[in-house]
Amino acid sequence: PLNLDRGAERIRLGLRPNLPTGLVLFGGQGSMDMLKIARVLNNSVPGVQLILLCGRNEAAAERLRALPGRIPMHVVGFTNEIPYYMALSDFFIGKAGPGSVSEALAMRLPVIVERNAWTLAQERYNADWIQEQQVGVVLKNFSEIGAAVRELLKPETLARYRGKAAGIRNTAIF
Repeated sequence: PLNLDRGAERIRLGLRPNLPTGLVLFGGQGSMDMLKIARVLNNSVPGVQLILLCGRNEAAAERLRALPGRIPMHVVGFTNEIPYYMALSDFFIGKAGPGSVSEALAMRLPVIVERNAWTLAQERYNADWIQEQQVGVVLKNFSEIGAAVRELLKPETLARYRGKAAGIRNTAIF
């Protein structure tokens, strides 16, 4: 856990201090799926803001920065400050990779991932596990992200997923 003032840090990044914040992350190489996610949420979920970590995908970062924003968005290229951005976030959106999912859950962030024919074989079980453990939402396609975020942000739903995430004790290192 980082000792920081979330509200003040969000303001420093151009975000609103009390608005639910989603962290969008697709690893060090980023993904153009981030643009689809940002567009859908920008057009359908006005009560949310995003931190988008694009990794080395400068094309995605440039397109996201150029997106006319109805919702606050902070776009970052490659960074090693993942714990900082997770500490500022309320939920995670990304691929079902073991590193991303583990980090998000360690920070008590409910996750939203996609599982379909294009999901990497080694990541499919992670999506199934997310559903089994009830620590997030698994979508067939990120075009469904608006409805998923609206449902996740219902206070009772967010509290339930956070409680489940807090109960996960990752002991794989041992």
